[in-house]
Amino acid sequence: MVGKCCTILLATAGVAIGLCAVALAVIDITNDAEPSRPEAWVASTVLQVRVRTQKPRQPDHFATTEDDLDRASTMYQQMGGFCHGAARGRMAPFAKAPSPRPPQFVIRPSERPTWMDAYAIQHGIRWTGMPSFQSLPESDIWHLAL
Repeated sequence: MVGKCCTILLATAGVAIGLCAVALAVIDITNDAEPSRPEAWVASTVLQVRVRTQKPRQPDHFATTEDDLDRASTMYQQMGGFCHGAARGRMAPFAKAPSPRPPQFVIRPSERPTWMDAYAIQHGIRWTGMPSFQSLPESDIWHLAL
């Protein structure tokens, strides 16, 4: 009985390893290729679930002034403009280099809730090139997400 279970387990593991080897040989995993539709769907779904389970809360005494928005705009140009779009609707210089491609917020603003953008800014997104900015004050993160 134990021998039969081990044989089935080894056969299943062998098939799984074989399928992975074939997939890696067939699927283009280079940075030149756009992610496939299933790959993008799985990555997006996993990210959405993760973000929703750790939904950040807006700071209690969060207020936005013109100075705050001007400061956030300057910070965006310094820290995000190179990947996410320069001023006046121009595509970012680094927009086509990483895969997946970074969204161009000056061309198409984010459609996600502000708290999701704040989470992405604070924690980054693995395997995308989006770094975390945990050293920024929480109010700056929220102003950038606006």
